[in-house]
Amino acid sequence: MASKGQVTLGYWDIRGFAEPSRLLLHYTKTPFTNKLYHFGDAPDYKREEWLKEKNSLGLDFPNLPYLIDGDLKISQARTILTHLGRKFKLMGNNENETSLIELLIDQSNDLRQELNNVCYRAINFEAVSKKFCDETLPIHLKLFEDFLKRHGKKWLVSDNLSAADFQVFEYLDHCWLLSNDNWAAYPKILAYMKAFRELPELKKYLESEHAKRPINGKMAKFGGTVVQHEEAANTAEDAKPEAT
Repeated sequence: MASKGQVTLGYWDIRGFAEPSRLLLHYTKTPFTNKLYHFGDAPDYKREEWLKEKNSLGLDFPNLPYLIDGDLKISQARTILTHLGRKFKLMGNNENETSLIELLIDQSNDLRQELNNVCYRAINFEAVSKKFCDETLPIHLKLFEDFLKRHGKKWLVSDNLSAADFQVFEYLDHCWLLSNDNWAAYPKILAYMKAFRELPELKKYLESEHAKRPINGKMAKFGGTVVQHEEAANTAEDAKPEAT
């Protein structure tokens, strides 16, 4: 049994669906064990590191990511993030704020799931990724841009960070890496992402360990290795934010 107060976050050695919780833990300066599992090599990409421990951790629903927080053992990425949000008082100051935070977590998860389909499941990756960037992604970006305009806060829900900020930033950044557009049509998003990258509590981590970890597993058609944002040759440079 884990000792009281001990925190372990288990996931693949990628950013993926666990990075929002990693960001939150780093932001709150919470000591934790970042338990990393590695995929085998092609063509099988075996998961033996995880499978040999999967059923021995005491998880009710064994899966990655998982969190062991003292006596509490849970899985599912959003459950982990909202648990940590409650623990560190990052789930809003009232019911309305809490509901908006939960909405933003679900909404950004929808975007990441669509990106997942492109990166892992597309048969014709070039065609599918172009359609995602040209048609699907702009719909999501406009929704987040309009949300930021409408609410007019420093962060998504208030002038204080919430659990949603860690996920929305992270999943927008995954899309930024795939996109070859400069997102000039979304100035609020660009300003938001730049402000997040400059957070004193996270700046060092974002520029080091975070930047050196791929967003997807090595079997993915995109993001299985560390990638940088690349813009199309005819895209204006003046609105380009700092690369992650």
